[in-house]
Amino acid sequence: MKVVFIEDISAKEKKGDIKEVADGYARNFLLPRGLALPATAGAVKAAEKIARERERKRERMHDEYVELARQIEGKELRFKGKASSKGTLHGSITSADIADRLSDQVNVDIDKKKISMKSSLHNIGEYEVEVIFSKDATAKIKVIIERETD
Repeated sequence: MKVVFIEDISAKEKKGDIKEVADGYARNFLLPRGLALPATAGAVKAAEKIARERERKRERMHDEYVELARQIEGKELRFKGKASSKGTLHGSITSADIADRLSDQVNVDIDKKKISMKSSLHNIGEYEVEVIFSKDATAKIKVIIERETD
């Protein structure tokens, strides 16, 4: 059965998509829950309009991400923390900490999920961290962690 999705279901089934799905999946899950409609001429036309709007929004966001990446490229963020004599922090610097500090510097809300780190930073030193907004819009920033002086 061909359906038009009116809600995002998964990464493969987004609002506005027109897909052929199993009859049972459509009748027993999608249609009763209001997640999709049968693909009538009117529903297909509405889905095409949603798809065009989604593409325009994606292009606009891409341009904003490229500009934001250009703004933050090469920025330095400094953090101070209590540390042991070996340089190990009593705590850590997380992607949320970096996103908050970076957001304050550029006056734009940056999601912590955009900060690419394998793990939190636990030692004093300099780190290069990548901020990934999209495939084509990335920036590298320097994170410097210093010992807090009493």
